[in-house]
Amino acid sequence: MNGSSGSNQAVKPKYPGKRVTTNGNQLVAATEAQLAEAAVYYPIPPSTEMGEHYQNAYANGALTDWGESILAIEAEGEHAAQGGAIAISVTGKRTVDFTSGQGLRPPSIV
Repeated sequence: MNGSSGSNQAVKPKYPGKRVTTNGNQLVAATEAQLAEAAVYYPIPPSTEMGEHYQNAYANGALTDWGESILAIEAEGEHAAQGGAIAISVTGKRTVDFTSGQGLRPPSIV
């Protein structure tokens, strides 16, 4: 019995977390909605879902873990989203840019 007392009680974890069924995009967006004060995104697959979920959190009045309101902005393009995220971060806000890698290549490569 390896030193067990014979009790079949489950041990309650110290930090139980939240049990959810999700995919990676939804998990990232949910985490960012708890941490980032602003999100700027351009809906392009495969990152579209992240912006949509963050926008939904914004529409539902979600607050960060520090009680701050969040802001969601859908940009006209990926470079505009990157510029917007940089501009908001310069103001001191925790900011995320949901994007897909192929959209951020420098224009000189095209």
